[in-house]
Parts: sequence; structure tokens; C-alpha cells
Amino acid sequence: MRTLDPATSRMQSDTNCHSIDDDLMTCERHEGRNWSLLLIFGSLTLAVVAALFWLASAAFSLVSAAEPIAFSIYCMDHLDECPTKGPRFVRYSAPLMQLVSKVQTQVNGAIIPRRETVDVWSADVSSGDCDDYVMTKRRRLIQAGVPATAMRVVVSRRSGEGHVVLVLRTDKGEIILDNLRRTAYLR
Repeated sequence: MRTLDPATSRMQSDTNCHSIDDDLMTCERHEGRNWSLLLIFGSLTLAVVAALFWLASAAFSLVSAAEPIAFSIYCMDHLDECPTKGPRFVRYSAPLMQLVSKVQTQVNGAIIPRRETVDVWSADVSSGDCDDYVMTKRRRLIQAGVPATAMRVVVSRRSGEGHVVLVLRTDKGEIILDNLRRTAYLR
């Protein structure tokens, strides 16, 4: 219970003191609030919120890093082109960039653009859409010795429509192979 201190005109809280032994005494102040519980609850709340933000960012990165379903279907039919173990990037070099540029130019010139009514991902076709360019370039790079695990297929939006490009990860950045561009480029 609070009482008014006549000397200072301030409210004082009751203090209960208990003697533990002759030299030690403990005192408890009662102010109507338990600050230690409030501090613990606040810390736990902050920890839960931080954990939820971490989980949300982890889930978002998993979703954004996931391969397109059509690519997964392609891999089921071409297991040799879709290993799960291996290097995640390659060393950038002038010969690598020459190889990538050669594949980019050859495949862009060999495939006739065609809008597909049924989206089937294929490699080594005479006509097709962006995913067919990507799979053909990917296959040619694998045949030339580039590890499949260093490449990824990325879906983006272009003019409101889905578009697929091939990304080759290097120690200097990512090389982008896009059928809508004449040359491959390092980003």
C-alpha cells in the first residue's frame, strides 16, 4: 500500500523486509507492477517477432530460389543433365566467356522463335520459345564441360509475360544468357 510521506509530500510504496539471518535481510517493494515479468515478456515477444521475420525471409528465399515446375519435369526425363551435387559456381575466365558467347550466338541463330500453345521444355529444337532456348544452351554448355550445378534457370517478368533465362554462376558474378539479347553478359 502506498502512503504519503509528510516531509516530501510524495507517495511511498510499502516495503516488506524479512530477516534471513542476523547479517542478511531481504526486502521486497510492492509498487503494483512486476517489472521483471514485464521485461521477460517483452524480451520473449521481441524474440518471437525476430524469429517470425527470419522464417518469413527464409521462406521467401526458398520460393524465389526454387526451380520452375516445368524445369523439374524436364529433369525427370533427363536425369543426366540435372545432377544435385557438384560445384555451385565456376571460375570466370576469357575462354569461359568465349564458350558462353559462342553458345549464345549459335543457339539464338539456330532456333526460330515460336509461341507454344502447350509449354513443353525441350532442348535441340528447330523452333520454340524462351525455355527451349535456355534448355538448348544449358545442354550445350554441359556437353562442353560446364557443370550443370553451376547453372540455374530463372523465371522473370518481361512486358507482363513470363520469361526464362539461363544464369551461369561464376566467382566474378553471374553470366546471363537470354534469347532476347544478342550477347551474353556478366552481371
